[in-house]
Amino acid sequence: MIGDRLPTRWLLWHGAGQAGQSVQGFALGFLFIYYNQVLGLPGTLAGLALAITSIVDAVTDPTVGSWSDGYRSRWGRRHPFLIISVIPIGVLFVALFAPPPWLTDFQLFLWFTVVYSLMRTALTLYNVPYLALGAEVTQNYHERTRIASYRAFIGKVAALIVAAVGWNFVFNSTPDNPTPQLTVEPYLPFAIVSGAVMAAFMGVSAWKTMDVIPQLPTMGVDGRRFHVRHIYGDLIEALRGLPFRSLFCGHLICTIYWGTTGTLVLHLQTFFWQLDSLAIQWWQYAGIVGGMVGIPFTPFFNRVFDKKWSVILGVVVCVLGATGPVMLALAGLMPTSYVLLVPLLVAFAFLSEFAIEPVGVSVASMMGDMADEHELRVGSRQEGVYFAAFNFAGKCSGAIGPLIAGIAIDIVGLDPNSTPGEVPAQVLFDFGLVYAALAVFVMLAIWVFWPYNLNRRRHAEIVEALRRRRAARDGGPSAEETAAGQAVGA
Repeated sequence: MIGDRLPTRWLLWHGAGQAGQSVQGFALGFLFIYYNQVLGLPGTLAGLALAITSIVDAVTDPTVGSWSDGYRSRWGRRHPFLIISVIPIGVLFVALFAPPPWLTDFQLFLWFTVVYSLMRTALTLYNVPYLALGAEVTQNYHERTRIASYRAFIGKVAALIVAAVGWNFVFNSTPDNPTPQLTVEPYLPFAIVSGAVMAAFMGVSAWKTMDVIPQLPTMGVDGRRFHVRHIYGDLIEALRGLPFRSLFCGHLICTIYWGTTGTLVLHLQTFFWQLDSLAIQWWQYAGIVGGMVGIPFTPFFNRVFDKKWSVILGVVVCVLGATGPVMLALAGLMPTSYVLLVPLLVAFAFLSEFAIEPVGVSVASMMGDMADEHELRVGSRQEGVYFAAFNFAGKCSGAIGPLIAGIAIDIVGLDPNSTPGEVPAQVLFDFGLVYAALAVFVMLAIWVFWPYNLNRRRHAEIVEALRRRRAARDGGPSAEETAAGQAVGA
């Protein structure tokens, strides 16, 4: 382990690697409306293309996690994966927004499915080892929150760069084209900018964090190398721990909700609220800045409430901020004046992201804590397996969520190539009703989070038991240490 306090410069370089996941997540709303409204792919097919990638992720995420846990090289367990994946991520992201113009609907669906699956696989090769690296450099309960905070903040910076460049230099609104997000021309330049930002940030992160390789822990006392038969066995073993089971399932529910609403949000802004491109731009800025403001509060929230309650409270406030305006509009309680409406929507966007970013930071920090619990219970360090599950849950926001969104769009009757202001009122009402009803679904996550019991005190006990085990390793574990490991698994 490196120590209890990491240098700020290392945290900054490591945090830059979050750009891939953040920019990809930001682009998801553009991706769906591009294929659905601009290219004319039915919502169900667009959603299905994204959902199929979750099947691919169900194979690639645990494979890469287990593989990197048991990998041996002169560059450590994680960095070879980071280095080889950077360029494919950028190239495949651009290809996603550049399908040949002569494709039929079915061929377009195949292009979307195959290219997105390949891009997400490349992102897995980077993201799972990258997240595991951030967990294994320290066992300090609060330092892990600090690592995740830097990571999330710099990811937001990357998303803000893409948003600012996109809206100011690519999606240019004109009197003849007030909704540039509904035209095909801006999307390829937008993809090139996004892919370049992703590759640059991720490449620098991989290069500048190599100095810690000699100080990182190995697989554990068993020294086991990767084998295909270990992939799902490792994941099943992880699920036997109550903290991981409750956190993984709760996080999965939340990410499906975020993926669904994130996919629908540009439709919501364009058709339900009928905002112009400037208002949409400020909505997105407010969300990104709200997240950037919320992230530094995460260590404070974790110290005051502990990590579990920081997650639960953050989910509640986020959902209220995201769906509250829609519920009020359905009840006829939102202002009809554009001058009042836009600032109110911008404020709600800020609040929602302010609340949710500490949730993501806390969950990432908790995954590292559970890797310590796993080492005490099983005897090996497998951050890759835990963050593979975390990564898979996160990517369900870009797979299962869009499938739900695509089906919902088709059911309510929001057809491809629709024009803002000309969509029937009943369609808009039904669309808003579906968007608001998703809040009920995500509240299930709170019930699932409730049994999580790996708090600050219990983690300190685990770290102390691991310290004693390592100190006595040459002579074999004592009966006291064996009992401690069994108690954790109980």
